[in-house]
Amino acid sequence: MIRRDYDIFEKFHDGSTLWRACVSGRFEAHRKMQEFAEFSDNQFFLIDIQATELLPSGLTAGATRPRAKSAAAAG
Repeated sequence: MIRRDYDIFEKFHDGSTLWRACVSGRFEAHRKMQEFAEFSDNQFFLIDIQATELLPSGLTAGATRPRAKSAAAAG
């Protein structure tokens, strides 16, 4: 099985986009995209450049798990 490369993009509220990373493997791409989304209110999406298709996996901050609290903040 061939691991495909996925490009992760961030879409800003003004409609502009910014390339964030290229990740090998769909699972790792989704994991990295979620990691980015945890720290931004913008939308993120993947593109499989080899298949020239946008994957329906957009994430926004509201669609992610809550951020983990640090041990120091927990008291």
